[in-house]
Amino acid sequence: MVVETRYYHLGDEHSAQEWGSIVATLAQGRKIGERVVEQTYLDTFDWAICRSGMTLVAEKAEEGIIRVMQDGKRGKFPDTLPVDNTPVWPADLPESKLGKKLAKLVGLRSFIELTQVKSEQIIVAVEDKKGRERVRLIVEVNFQRPAPRRKMIELGCRLRIECLAGYEKDFAKTLPRFAGLKATSQGDYFTTLMTHVGKTPKDYSSKLDIMLTREMRSDEALKTILLNQLDKIEVNIEGTIKDIDTEFLHDLRVAVRRSRSALSRMKGVLPITVQERFARELQWIGSITTPVRDLDVYMMDFPTYRAQLSAEQQVNLQPLYDFLCAQHKVARVQLITDLQSKRFTDFLSRWRTYLEKPLAQRPTAPIAGLDVGAVADKRIWKTYRRVITEGKAITVSSPAEALHDLRKTCKKLRYLLEFFASLYPPQEIGSLVKELKGLQQNLGDFQDLDVQAETLYEYSSQMMKTGENRPQVYMAMGVLVEGFMKRKGVVREEFYERFADFSSPLIEKEFRKLVGYEKKKKISLVVAQSGNQ
Repeated sequence: MVVETRYYHLGDEHSAQEWGSIVATLAQGRKIGERVVEQTYLDTFDWAICRSGMTLVAEKAEEGIIRVMQDGKRGKFPDTLPVDNTPVWPADLPESKLGKKLAKLVGLRSFIELTQVKSEQIIVAVEDKKGRERVRLIVEVNFQRPAPRRKMIELGCRLRIECLAGYEKDFAKTLPRFAGLKATSQGDYFTTLMTHVGKTPKDYSSKLDIMLTREMRSDEALKTILLNQLDKIEVNIEGTIKDIDTEFLHDLRVAVRRSRSALSRMKGVLPITVQERFARELQWIGSITTPVRDLDVYMMDFPTYRAQLSAEQQVNLQPLYDFLCAQHKVARVQLITDLQSKRFTDFLSRWRTYLEKPLAQRPTAPIAGLDVGAVADKRIWKTYRRVITEGKAITVSSPAEALHDLRKTCKKLRYLLEFFASLYPPQEIGSLVKELKGLQQNLGDFQDLDVQAETLYEYSSQMMKTGENRPQVYMAMGVLVEGFMKRKGVVREEFYERFADFSSPLIEKEFRKLVGYEKKKKISLVVAQSGNQ
């Protein structure tokens, strides 16, 4: 197992074979082989592997492997994993520590092929007296294929020195012998590869990272936020239509929800006619993307549903999955039609045109010209107070809708904190978001259980209409619903504790400090009169 790797640039003053001999001599090792490796570089759309400081490569020589390349020291997991084919999903990887590590990083994303490289390699080994390999050195001559039927790009020659587990001292002795070479890195090499194919590592993330200043005009700040979300909507359209993975549609919907929330929470910043017109279109986009997303979630959660049932009931639940797949296929056809419709493309064009239009010198919206810092303070505080008011009104007799409404308000508060995070101290905003997440998790679980139970009833009615009349199928679905309802009761009991934590005086104090609404201490002056009686 490789525990550390160093990279060096090898100049063109020598051929690869000459460099192989020089490296073997300097390292006091011997050449043990040559190979030609076809490499396919992989990552997710949101660069999950790259963000972790690693590069994922599917290699094909005599056998296929997955290799994780990393600068410096690495974690306690193997650097390679045998595979028959280039993986598309983490589930395609064999069960292993490396497979689990990659699955945790990638989540629900699929692997995307980024570029291909042909690597001609000379392997040198430093061995002990018993012939055991202690340090591995690989001289590489690499050629990148930027596109099909395009001329290969020669990337030059480089040296890769790998430290094998247990032989760290031998590795430390070997490195100084190459001190005269120019050190390089896998990270720089990967960036060069991506540049050749027109890609920028880490150029996309679903997370909000918007830089504002407190003195910025409110309309400028809001347009900046909305443009950022429009970019995310647009960049996820192709992946949604091609159905590369479910996260494209998820991220598209999140960007739509954030845009709607920004408009509703920042009323008075844009002209009312503009706000209402585009809010309607954003609401429409939310509605046309809901059916496929709901079915995505049910299909992804189906293994969990099955696990809650007995072996016999698991077999009886299969018709539900077949029904979901059929509905998903129909819903996707409609979604693609809507995303390629004139209404959708016109909205994108008109929305971008408006958001990129220069600011009016004399804005007509009431608070468009105010500093966004003061506006953000007020809106965050107002929404926080609304969360507290709604939460305190919930009792054991309150309907489920009360918790659903509170969930929506919490989401609006979360978006405000994230939209304007750059206006506040990172530690303070991070602490409050963390506290809010705990409450949101509880409310989200309650919402999911409530909706899942109701939806399964609706699905059972639709399945009956399609001719499914086996009672054991509906008995299995009924067991699921019963489980949802029991869990829903437990989650609701947990709500009161979660809300008590969030509505505590300490959290209120933190919110007041954040937005500058700290309570002033009352000072009473006691005037003592003294005199000769």
